[in-house]
Amino acid sequence: MRLSQKQRDTLKKNNEESNFVTREAVQEALFLLMKEQDYEEIRITDIIKKSGISRSAFYRNYKTKDDVLRDHIGDLNALVLKTFSSDVEQNWKKYIRTIRENHEKIELLIRAHREWFLLDAFNEMADYSSGTDFVSVLPHGYIYNIVIYWVKCGMPGSDDEVTDRIMEACRINAHIMLSGIIPPEELEKTLAFQSSKPHFDGTMAKKP
Repeated sequence: MRLSQKQRDTLKKNNEESNFVTREAVQEALFLLMKEQDYEEIRITDIIKKSGISRSAFYRNYKTKDDVLRDHIGDLNALVLKTFSSDVEQNWKKYIRTIRENHEKIELLIRAHREWFLLDAFNEMADYSSGTDFVSVLPHGYIYNIVIYWVKCGMPGSDDEVTDRIMEACRINAHIMLSGIIPPEELEKTLAFQSSKPHFDGTMAKKP
């Protein structure tokens, strides 16, 4: 007996929901274990026992524990990026708030020497199909280094204060990078144009 399209769709949805629950359980189990012991000492068996899932369920979703962390960071980035708009300053504020809310997990990544997964997550969002717009990934390094350094320093300042400092630094860096490349009058046009782009491009932001 062949399944109808509706039945196939329902089965697919149920499988996706089941995988989501499994992935969430595995991720939380790994972070709990990372609080208790060194990352390098954690085994897949430990994660399976902590999460309460089967070994086959784990390997349907992941191959290694690094994959688990990458998946979590990717989900975190995707979640906050959905809320982004053309307002660069507000985008920074939203991202800073998200990092602050998830700081314990970011700190665990740092302790495990896996903080660079955050940079990888940004780079994976880049469009490599053109093969020419390589400068578009420049902000990824800025975002990564700012966030990691800020977390390591204990996340000083309010979200507004941190965002203001980032925006000011970005404007200064933009002038430094471009002042020797294009004429002054064109520099101001470039900065004004970049501030209106619908990207998380703090390096070229111009505060209204």
